[in-house]
Amino acid sequence: MAGVTAVFATRPAFTYEMPPQKLFDDAEKISMVGLSLNLLCQQYSDKSLLERLASGTVVECLFLDPEGEHVKAREQEEGHPPGVLSTLTALNILALQRVYGKLSADARGNLRIRTYDEPVRFNIVVMDDLTCVVQPYLPDARGVESPTLVAEKQPGAPGLFETFTQVFESMWNRSKEVIA
Repeated sequence: MAGVTAVFATRPAFTYEMPPQKLFDDAEKISMVGLSLNLLCQQYSDKSLLERLASGTVVECLFLDPEGEHVKAREQEEGHPPGVLSTLTALNILALQRVYGKLSADARGNLRIRTYDEPVRFNIVVMDDLTCVVQPYLPDARGVESPTLVAEKQPGAPGLFETFTQVFESMWNRSKEVIA
């Protein structure tokens, strides 16, 4: 099973069993890459996020560049009018920038926001270098319709956790920092 501990047919089935509060409330580090990162930006409260960041949790958010070429391609693939996904993504980035503005100077370094302009392949969320949630972006389907995998780090045995954390790290290293 390569470290896979759960499989869900869709994102709603996943979030029903593993809501954002369950994933994030005790995390010390959250690393995310995807299109708009709605799991954090739309489904997790600002109050909870502020508490996490103020208590020392590091949150790394890597969004598909809302002004890039690849968001336009995804909009076409999902059948949206131009600007739908880019606007959603830009709004989510602005929401995190608003959260950033409410943080103390000491806590601001805990929220890191970047963008990338590459084909969107996966939504990846890594918590505490132990648990990884992965969703593929399927052709002709919205992200909520994608299957969701949960993989746990298996000491001494490489598996999907290591594969997808490596994908996140590689993309993070190629990304562009967003000034908060």
